[in-house]
Amino acid sequence: MSAAATPVAGSFRDPVNKVYALSKDGTTRILRGINADALQNFLSLQEQGFYQKAQSRGWVVKTDLLNAEDPDAAQILRDGWAGVLEHAEVPFVSYPYEWSFSMLKDAALLQLSLIEAALEEGWTMKDATPFNIQFISARPVFIDIPSYEPRVAGEPWVGYRQFCSMFLTPLLLKAHLNMDHLPLLRSYIDGIPPTEAAKFFRGLARLKKGVLSHILLPARVENAILSRERDRAPAKKRDAGKQSDAMVIGLVQSLRRLVRSLKSPITHTDWSQYDKTHSYEDADFQAKKAFVQKHASSQNFGHVWDIGCNTGTFSRLCAETADQVISVDGDHNAIEQLYLRETEQDTSNILPLVLNLANISPSQGWGGSERAAFDQRTKPGLVIALALIHHVRISSNIPNVMFLKWLHSLGSQVIIEFVNRSDEMVVKLLTNKKEQYHDYNITQFEAELAPLFDIVDRQPLKDGDREIFMLKPKG
Repeated sequence: MSAAATPVAGSFRDPVNKVYALSKDGTTRILRGINADALQNFLSLQEQGFYQKAQSRGWVVKTDLLNAEDPDAAQILRDGWAGVLEHAEVPFVSYPYEWSFSMLKDAALLQLSLIEAALEEGWTMKDATPFNIQFISARPVFIDIPSYEPRVAGEPWVGYRQFCSMFLTPLLLKAHLNMDHLPLLRSYIDGIPPTEAAKFFRGLARLKKGVLSHILLPARVENAILSRERDRAPAKKRDAGKQSDAMVIGLVQSLRRLVRSLKSPITHTDWSQYDKTHSYEDADFQAKKAFVQKHASSQNFGHVWDIGCNTGTFSRLCAETADQVISVDGDHNAIEQLYLRETEQDTSNILPLVLNLANISPSQGWGGSERAAFDQRTKPGLVIALALIHHVRISSNIPNVMFLKWLHSLGSQVIIEFVNRSDEMVVKLLTNKKEQYHDYNITQFEAELAPLFDIVDRQPLKDGDREIFMLKPKG
């Protein structure tokens, strides 16, 4: 019997297609219903050299047109679609407001390379949103095949404004002003409008590379349009004018040069050099690594989450036996460093993401479900949370029991390290805080664990200042 096709919540904005997920016997098929026009486009697209090259290089998700006799395709065709595509599954869906600077930059460069190659052979791409790109470990891959269309002669690149608001503007904010671009991307889910972005660039910052042409001038144009069409004034037809192939390709090439030139140097933070500055003596650190490796390699957990991963020392241990490691940390520079290191590997199964554990990415967008919350996209087989709980409790004021209940809700096994009050890192956190953390002690921690987890294994570290546990969820 065919699995039931479930429409993907975030697939509705483009009326020519809809994505479905079909899960059965532990496997998932990602299928896309397409209308008659999109089907004809795809049949032609398959024959284009630029598309074949992108497929062979892994820049575009592997995609096949299914036979109508395929039972899964048949049920989607009954929804009224003219054809059904099958895409290779992305191991873990991530969103641009979870990507470090270099991740967003690499995704932007992929988008520009794909559109340039398409333009050179008479095709275009009708949008330019980072939601059309996913990361398979440390490699960006384009996933929205119906975005490709034959170009109409003289037509401008219709995705230009979207590219600027969703790719270029956040990169410029980070590169030129060292602003944290991720909260803005999370808030402006359809991109940062030039009228808002212009407010951040004052004084000499207005002269920074790319700001005048791609933020300030578009903002002036949009403000003028808003002023002319305010209140009951009739809207006027706006004509962008004819643009030759050379003009559009030149714009894309200039954007690529601009994006390539942008840099956001990694500055030292508490966690960006964890592998060199951690507070362990070598013997204890090796004991901690051995404990994690022993339990992480005891079986194939499939997906492993390393939450509070720093620069990925323990992610790499888990990656030896896991299918996929999702490495998350609230420190942008630590994730940036991990990502850049993973891009240098021939193969990688680590996906680094910037994520504040006290405020994880929520479900948002239309109906509160267009973009799924971080902990609702997939379930891990193992979570490791090393030297994290004292930050959750003391820095973020989240009671241990709430954190443990959240971990239990994931249904996974857990490797967790408890940092005692005698440890110098806890002493440092408490130094300038009013004492209100009497519940933070190993006795209460174990009492709060008891109803939620069985302790499979445990080991003291740093002469008892810390203790690491292997836990299995109850119920």
